[in-house]
Amino acid sequence: MYFPVAFQILFLVLLAAFGWGLNLRLLSQASVEVRPILQLAQLPAVRSDVGWIDDGLHQNVFRLAAVLSGVAAAGWALSALSSDPRLQTAVALLTYVVVIAMLVMPRRALCYTVRRQFTGLLARIAKPSLSDPVCLADVVMADIMTSCARMFADLFLVACQFGGLLWPRRYGTALAARRGDLDGLIELVREQHEQRACTSSGIAGVLLVSAPYAFRLRQCINEYLRAEPESSAARRHLANAIKYASSFPVIALSATQRQVTVDGIMETKYSDWVLRVAFALWIAAVVFNSLYSFYWDVAFDWDLGHTAAGWKLSDMIAPADEKPAPNLGNRAVVISPADALAQQSPELSRQRDFPRLLRPRRRFASHRVYYAAIALDFLLRIAWTMKLSSYIHIDSMAYGAFWLNLLEIYRRWQWTFLRIEKEAAS
Repeated sequence: MYFPVAFQILFLVLLAAFGWGLNLRLLSQASVEVRPILQLAQLPAVRSDVGWIDDGLHQNVFRLAAVLSGVAAAGWALSALSSDPRLQTAVALLTYVVVIAMLVMPRRALCYTVRRQFTGLLARIAKPSLSDPVCLADVVMADIMTSCARMFADLFLVACQFGGLLWPRRYGTALAARRGDLDGLIELVREQHEQRACTSSGIAGVLLVSAPYAFRLRQCINEYLRAEPESSAARRHLANAIKYASSFPVIALSATQRQVTVDGIMETKYSDWVLRVAFALWIAAVVFNSLYSFYWDVAFDWDLGHTAAGWKLSDMIAPADEKPAPNLGNRAVVISPADALAQQSPELSRQRDFPRLLRPRRRFASHRVYYAAIALDFLLRIAWTMKLSSYIHIDSMAYGAFWLNLLEIYRRWQWTFLRIEKEAAS
């Protein structure tokens, strides 16, 4: 089946857009007001006949994704009809130009507000500022970008192919080989590296894969600097920054192994011993990053892991600040976080029979939704790590990278769903 990487990326990005629209639709049905939670600009609200809180946001997202999908599908069909590789690349390039132009066009048409919010979020995330406030929409979008990190490296290879179409190079390999002198050998090696440039992303791929994690790390540092010193919030943001920083050793060690071995053949001067050490360090980095990220998803992003006694998983890293009560005589009574919460919400203090390791307040009645999300998040966290590795040759499998990216989009979809639900329930 004809399904090149250029159209795979478009398909996955547009599928993520449809997933975001479905998030908004289902949250709307659960009476969750997404706009105040994400701090998005307001649109005229529309009340549906069945009482759902529906401001039209998900309809606009679906409409925009559908139009762009039509453009992408037409481009794919035209490209598949041709047998000329250069013509196929030209059609793919034209498809990208049309899609990007429709996204950034200044006209107030085609879901202008959604497009403006999307491009504005990308600009805010990429802005290297440690003073601007970070809203939840920035966090969610940056986390979605981390799930697309490996696609950025694939996009670099696609851009390289487009560049080869726009600025073709004529190679003189045969002539250089016949010359037999040193200059001819140097020219031959250079041309071979140029011909391989669009098959391996190299250092540019490492930087592109690292960029979303760097954006998210910057946000965590920003929130840490704005938090009260020595507070629970400060500890939480610092621990979150460590989580994203732990992704860089995984990416760097993956690139190192790719540099040492290409298709199982030693390419550089590194020895087998160095390769084994790099692989062992990569395994250690992967285990730490995957387990730590899974713990963070459950304990902080979804706020699960509560017990009837008032303890929760997030207390392992950032326990809630204890609040002193007013002085009684000469003594100050210290109230525990659980007791303070119970005083603020008496009905919550009576709600001690919630399902094990969930939380008292939930917007969805079925506890199976949360348990299934925890199990799938763990499995898909491990599977996604395989795609970050350059040592595990997922690309050699039939659409192996595509299926892993597809699973990661699903994992991020369910993460986003429960991330916003947690904010609505708190």
